[in-house]
Amino acid sequence: MNAELEISAGDRRWTFQPGASIRVGRGPGSDIVLDDPSVSRDHLRVEYDNGWVVRDQRTRGGTWLDGRELREHRIVGDLVVRLADVVEVAFRVAGAPPTSVLTIGRASSNDLVLSDPMVSRHQATARRSGDQWLLCDLGGPNPVLRNGKAMGSEALVSDGDLLTIGSTDVAVTALGFTPLPDSQRHLVVDEVSFSLPDGKRLLADVALDVRQGEFVAVVGPSGAGKSTLLKVMTGELAPSRGRVSYDGLDMHANSAVRSRIGVVPQDDVLHLKLSARSVLNYAAKLRLPADTTRRERRSAVDEALDQVDLVAQAGTRVRSLSGGQRKRVSIAMELLTSPPLLLLDEPTSGLDPGLDKAIMASLRAIADTGRSVVVVTHNLTNLAECDRILMLAPGGVPFFLGAPSDLRVRFGSADWAEIFDAATRHPAPEASASDAPNPHSAATDPTPAPRSWWRQTRTLMSRHCRLIAADFAYAAFLVVMPLVLAGLALAVPGSGGLGPPNPADPTEPTQMLVLMYVGAAFTGGACGAREIVSERAIFLRERAAGLHARAYAMGKVLVFGLIAVIQAVLLVGGTVLVKPGPTDAVLLGHQTLELVVAVWLTTFASCALSLLMSALVRSSEQVMPVLVVLVMAQLVLCGGMIPVTGRPVLEQLSWLAPARWGYAAGASTVDIRTVVPGVPDDSLWRHEAPWWLLSATTLASLTLTFALLLVRRLGRLRAG
Repeated sequence: MNAELEISAGDRRWTFQPGASIRVGRGPGSDIVLDDPSVSRDHLRVEYDNGWVVRDQRTRGGTWLDGRELREHRIVGDLVVRLADVVEVAFRVAGAPPTSVLTIGRASSNDLVLSDPMVSRHQATARRSGDQWLLCDLGGPNPVLRNGKAMGSEALVSDGDLLTIGSTDVAVTALGFTPLPDSQRHLVVDEVSFSLPDGKRLLADVALDVRQGEFVAVVGPSGAGKSTLLKVMTGELAPSRGRVSYDGLDMHANSAVRSRIGVVPQDDVLHLKLSARSVLNYAAKLRLPADTTRRERRSAVDEALDQVDLVAQAGTRVRSLSGGQRKRVSIAMELLTSPPLLLLDEPTSGLDPGLDKAIMASLRAIADTGRSVVVVTHNLTNLAECDRILMLAPGGVPFFLGAPSDLRVRFGSADWAEIFDAATRHPAPEASASDAPNPHSAATDPTPAPRSWWRQTRTLMSRHCRLIAADFAYAAFLVVMPLVLAGLALAVPGSGGLGPPNPADPTEPTQMLVLMYVGAAFTGGACGAREIVSERAIFLRERAAGLHARAYAMGKVLVFGLIAVIQAVLLVGGTVLVKPGPTDAVLLGHQTLELVVAVWLTTFASCALSLLMSALVRSSEQVMPVLVVLVMAQLVLCGGMIPVTGRPVLEQLSWLAPARWGYAAGASTVDIRTVVPGVPDDSLWRHEAPWWLLSATTLASLTLTFALLLVRRLGRLRAG
């Protein structure tokens, strides 16, 4: 069999015979030279070893296949890899036996190409199995749905089945797979009612059908149920009666369908310190498939900016944008994934008439590209941009559905105030027994697409570092705070420092240890105290779009863990500069290193605890009292000021305080029981390696426990 290898990159082609050793890279000595700065000089070796094998040369950018980094891979038939996740190189073994396997994905090399940003480059394969197809999902960011249900890693599909891949519907036929046209997509609200547990009705038999390319406004006076209807349409609330479907799939029975909807909340939940482009770039990294190249991601951001007419302001920080421009950034964030349905809650609230007109014109243009757009609004000036208006009366009663021009004709008035007054006077119906809330009428749990949580963690860490760097005052605070605490060591009476004290100041080492480790607890607590509660709305929006709570928590914890290293070095280094350090180490070979490690672990654990508290409180105003209580509690429980050993309840409570274990590790290094006569006989303070290691291990365990509790809390977090 002819086993010559064909290699292609862009529009260039090469052919090699068995036995050849092929070098691929940026270097001039390569057999295949790829002039791209992201490619290493010697990136790949392709060799014949009883068949062709491709080997990555342990490059920095790596070699990627279907969103996974590979080191070595045997080429069978066709293979497409991406160098540094950017440059695509295709391999084909000539004369390979034909196969009945079809490939499905975004890349042009697939048998069925789906031009959808939410589809992976290589999403699935299908192999003939009698009259059916064995469909294998290769694990993209959005699971393949079969008739609205996630099918798992593989399933048999047959003629008549409907597959949903990303935002694309594909019909299975006797001959293969046929993508359905966008014109068949539509949102159907079928006689929906919603009542509270006390019987109060908020929606009453609302019916609406929004087809592709339509722009529909939902209006009505206060108390008309507009926001409730939006929550039902997004899947956040399940109706008490009736059904909401998209593409024929029940919105509440098929939670994965919600990933095809873009939802723009009323408030602009954005990171104000970043530029508009940076906000969208990080959103694209979180939402688009892992195998999306930088070029594709940049193109998606550019296209989203262009659709909302923000190209000129792309480099401007969000905090410097006008209200209307911020709203456009919020809309552009949802457009990154090209959702066929866009739902917006009061997008022009608080904007002046000119900005209101501009936003409505932008939404009209977005609908004209083929998307369905539904906007809930109380601003009525620019409703002429809409195709239809649904007006609700108090109690969620449908009062009118039709073209804007027909609304004024029906009521014989061009005055919106008179029309609203007529709607307000419409009697609200009583809830019937059949409207009792069903088991799903509470907010449903978001079901994010199963994306790589570690990839999301890396993206969130990058964004968090950039946010810190963008806020000079906050970054300076993180650095200066441990230096100030170190300087306070000068206020402790005595000159012995952490070594043997002078007879006149026998408690100097204990006071310095309290200052150091309670200071570490304060430093860590101050870092994380506001972090979660201040980003609550942003997190909830990103979670609804597929963000893992685990990725969000780990992104915060790991960045602050790195910051804690710097703070520990500054705190301990500054302290031993102004006063002498301990004279001997216990475990790590150097006493100052042991102090740094113990301070780092104390700071890290305290930060993880404050992040958990930040996720538990409901407002930023509640943060400071909680932080004060946590720091004061650790001051009492650390054991350096008030003895806790042998005191029931107090001793057990101290086990949960990071400062208790940090102080113990520091006391062990200092050998506090020897250098300070009369201190309590605390076994944790022994100048022996097992006791120091016990304290350090406990601090690490506390950090892990607080992080896991944070993940659990974030998974249950709700709006409000």
